[in-house]
Amino acid sequence: MTLFESNPQYREKLTIWRVLSLLPLYGPLAEGHIWRWFAINIPMDIGAESNEHFTSDIDLIAKLHDFPNSHEWIYKTWEVKVSLLHRDGRVSSLKAGKTKRTITQLKAYRNFGAPEVTLLDINVCEDGFLLNNQYPPEELIYSSHKKAIELNLEGFGYQILPFEHGKNGEEDIGLMAFRNSPFVPQTAFNILPSHKFGLRQPFSRLVDDINKFHENLGDIPRKAFHQIIYCKNCRQFQLIDMKRVQNCPKCKDDLIIQT
Repeated sequence: MTLFESNPQYREKLTIWRVLSLLPLYGPLAEGHIWRWFAINIPMDIGAESNEHFTSDIDLIAKLHDFPNSHEWIYKTWEVKVSLLHRDGRVSSLKAGKTKRTITQLKAYRNFGAPEVTLLDINVCEDGFLLNNQYPPEELIYSSHKKAIELNLEGFGYQILPFEHGKNGEEDIGLMAFRNSPFVPQTAFNILPSHKFGLRQPFSRLVDDINKFHENLGDIPRKAFHQIIYCKNCRQFQLIDMKRVQNCPKCKDDLIIQT
């Protein structure tokens, strides 16, 4: 089954997984910075103490470095939402009426101590959409404009990531990103930068735990091109290649369907 046709119950996680398995899609999220690691679907309660009531997951975290301009590490977080752009031009799963709920989720990131908080709207395009339709469609322009106004009031960032796969039977093939010129593909649109809220607890404890895990792995070839995920079954971090692995290396549980 293709990503576009995937089960809505797991589509968001499947989409994040797909993005993190393709360097042309997740590389631009670093915005030119060097990255040490990307981590996905990380529970806040790992870093929270018993009197700190944080129960959400952080969809995506990146540890970045602004070399040579700074010696400090940068931590960015994203809340991910997925919409579908159909071959005939229709838009679905836009969640246009759920912006207030999204803002609440982003505030949870900020209250947790994340120093930069961004909404990442991913547009999964059906095979043939980008060749047969103008991007972005008017409905998406209107929705994004309204979101940008509300996100800006709170100081949250906003990025849009559209992409499309070709289809071969029931399988995805290839990758097509939106092109803003005949020669330069633009895989992510940076609509708003996040304000700098400052690195605070409990988020700082969480990334300390992730850093310790990552450093203790030792010298693994192309370690920065593997991703960190937390297995909720064996309650451990794992470093995996998302292009090839969907099950926990230790307990073999399916990481996609974990809740």
